[in-house]
Amino acid sequence: MKTRSLKIFLGTFLTLLIVACGEPDPSFSLLADNDVFLQNTNEINTKIDILWVIDNSGSMETSQDALAANFEEFIDGFRDRGFDFQMAVTTTEAYRDLFNANSTYSRFRDGTNATSHTGHFIVTPETPDFENVFLTNVLQGINGSGDERAFSSFQTALDNPLNQGFLRPDSFVAVIIVSDEDDLSHDNSNYIGNINDPAIHPIQNYIDYLDQITNSTTDFKRYSVSALAIFDEACRQQLNDEWPGRRIGERYQQLVEATGGEKGSLCENFAVILDFISEGIIQLATQFYLNRIPKPETIEVIINDVIIPEVADVNDPKNGWLYNAQNNSVMFYGSAIPPQGASIQINYDPVAVGQ
Repeated sequence: MKTRSLKIFLGTFLTLLIVACGEPDPSFSLLADNDVFLQNTNEINTKIDILWVIDNSGSMETSQDALAANFEEFIDGFRDRGFDFQMAVTTTEAYRDLFNANSTYSRFRDGTNATSHTGHFIVTPETPDFENVFLTNVLQGINGSGDERAFSSFQTALDNPLNQGFLRPDSFVAVIIVSDEDDLSHDNSNYIGNINDPAIHPIQNYIDYLDQITNSTTDFKRYSVSALAIFDEACRQQLNDEWPGRRIGERYQQLVEATGGEKGSLCENFAVILDFISEGIIQLATQFYLNRIPKPETIEVIINDVIIPEVADVNDPKNGWLYNAQNNSVMFYGSAIPPQGASIQINYDPVAVGQ
């Protein structure tokens, strides 16, 4: 039987990303008797950088408040597992720096003049009182532009030299958009309210951009985009009763689906949705890409010398692992997500030599 064993030791600085942060580098020694395939054992340094894109237009007060009130449901999954994360905040009007001779709009936010300024533009687990610091940063008020351009805003913010140090070369990048409109990114300063206008940027522009800054490939993504927005007419009408002019986030949904992110409705329970988005990011970031194509029925996963079961229901995966044939990776769910310092071993029979 040809058996392959992969073992990863997650070092002191292990955080969220169990995958190697460059393209997988096959390193096999085919033994003389052709019985064993071995991948070189090495230490993986894993990190995650989370950018929140907050709609700060006039209709967003209740949604921002709900986000702040339920933030603990989001952060618990990262904190409890000891992951090394960074978080920063920008707004859906950060793009305005493209039409102004300064970098004020796209610099990461550390609060507002209406509340206070924390002085911390990037929040980490080492930031003193980091939860309250983040809550001050994320409450961006409702005096921003009604011309929401979330996509060009996250690009402008990530390209701003004042925000250097946020994107780490070996990190998984998670963008989270919170908005009750849709993206209207285009090249000019005038307002275009029709998402089908030919001047509106194609979604692919931003996939290409994120691929570039994260050194991702089609088969090896090191980022995702998630969104808390409006995704159906019932929710739009419900929120329009409070403040008219809301939009279904059609372009948000397209980018979320293209990048493997998660979407949650502004009309649902924020505690549940934030936990869902958090787990989705962790599942993507901790997937392990295999260098060979396995026979799925032969896969065995061992974490810290304990055999981990395969998930019982592929349509509702919980507390186990699942083989993702499209990415040729093993994904972890619930209690099976490896914590900091875990030792992971994946054994399987390859389909054939050379595959």
